Amino acid sequence: MSASRISAVSLGLASALTLTTAQATNGYMSHAYSPAAKGMAGAGEATLAQDSLSIVGNPATLAKLGQRLDLAAALFSPSREYRGITPDAATGAYAPIGSGNGTGTVKSENQNFLIPSFGYAHPLDAKSTVGLALFGNGGMNTDYRSGNTMLNLGTYGGNNGCANPPHGPGNPCGAQVPGTSLLGGGNTGVNLSQLGIALGYARRVMDNLSLGASFLVGYQTIEIRGVGGFQGFTQTFTQSMIANGGRSASSPVNLTDRGTDSAWGYGLQLGALWDITPQWTLGLSLRSKTYMSKFKKYSDLLAEGGDLDVPAAGTIGLAFKPNNRLTLALDVQQIWYSDVPAIGNTNQLAQRCDVNAAFGPTASGSSYNPSYCLGGRNGAGFGWRDMTVLKLGVQYLVTDALTLRAGYSHGNQIIRRQEIAFNTLTPAVIQDHWTLGATYRLRKQYEVSFWGMYAPEKRVSGPGAFTGTQSASISMSQYELGLSFGWLIN
Repeated sequence: MSASRISAVSLGLASALTLTTAQATNGYMSHAYSPAAKGMAGAGEATLAQDSLSIVGNPATLAKLGQRLDLAAALFSPSREYRGITPDAATGAYAPIGSGNGTGTVKSENQNFLIPSFGYAHPLDAKSTVGLALFGNGGMNTDYRSGNTMLNLGTYGGNNGCANPPHGPGNPCGAQVPGTSLLGGGNTGVNLSQLGIALGYARRVMDNLSLGASFLVGYQTIEIRGVGGFQGFTQTFTQSMIANGGRSASSPVNLTDRGTDSAWGYGLQLGALWDITPQWTLGLSLRSKTYMSKFKKYSDLLAEGGDLDVPAAGTIGLAFKPNNRLTLALDVQQIWYSDVPAIGNTNQLAQRCDVNAAFGPTASGSSYNPSYCLGGRNGAGFGWRDMTVLKLGVQYLVTDALTLRAGYSHGNQIIRRQEIAFNTLTPAVIQDHWTLGATYRLRKQYEVSFWGMYAPEKRVSGPGAFTGTQSASISMSQYELGLSFGWLIN
């Protein structure tokens, strides 16, 4: 295949990936990127060089690949919902609002996505190989319609005049704070899409040891709707209120319903692949944080003025081949979500962004520190913990043409019960993935791979920040079916 044709394919897939990139997710990262590893729940991606997209898991696998091109597409179907509650009677805090009597279930409208990916490996000589892969992250694509909520108020009260715009003390529907205005509407959701481009190089430094590195280019887009009810907890609002002696305030411009914004970034990934014996292979991979430019249109909402880096991740894998047909794989992956403030910061708005505390006594334990308000360095994120994922997979060569796969993965729960309110936007509660897969060699140079994934429903519920003493819950389940085509050029 000519370089110009490969470039054209790459550009086409890049355009498609930026439209939407929802994935079977550990948090918002895919359970695997290699088509072969997808059939093993992500196991083997650090140790088994089976297609050119394996370089996303470990760039050192490039050294074991000949010249090949892989095109893949997956139909991904996540089901997201929340069971909401009415505003807390004691505190007046606005929680996710349910349908009907205020305790019903609201489902996200977006449930089906077609996800393409692309990989290409090209040997430079007998020991060195370069590669290119285009891949996506996502899963944060929710759309809760206000018409499905109580009295058409919206998930966070975006159509509620008592919550958006903010009002003064006393009667919550009393006089509007001068200088403020209604922001956005009641339809609520977030659409985060991330495209990654990995430019890799690997070299076999010894007969049984390969080292690799990838330069990562990141591109992400985001759109957030329906969070206007939180304008009273932004740095912009609270600082202007204090500056005006409590008489007026300014509504934040870059909080909600600002359309799509985009950001570029870069990172680095290192990998190693060691054939300890003919039966045992050890793989290591470490991906740095991808440092992204800021989302200026949402600088009043996201921590650090709109900064949303892609978290660092590391994987260690071990593969065992007791014979020429059977392969067992174990991978352990660590994702450092808590290291990204917009993702890892906990919600302390009620405790640390209480503007009343700037004017005198207020609720016990409350204080005002602008850095804890939305848009600040410590502003509320989703409160995600770091994630450790254990991946187990098996592969069996039935015939020279047919390979079968199966896998299971399990990760810890990253969403705390007290962080339900904001995570209604991003209910990334999935912990388990079950997968099946297969590859069939059509001819010497062509193969097709299939995989299926099921992530059973997981629900997290409990009272917490902005849900008062009442309990809301969020849940998700996922399905994925995928197909890839591999061209073994050399």
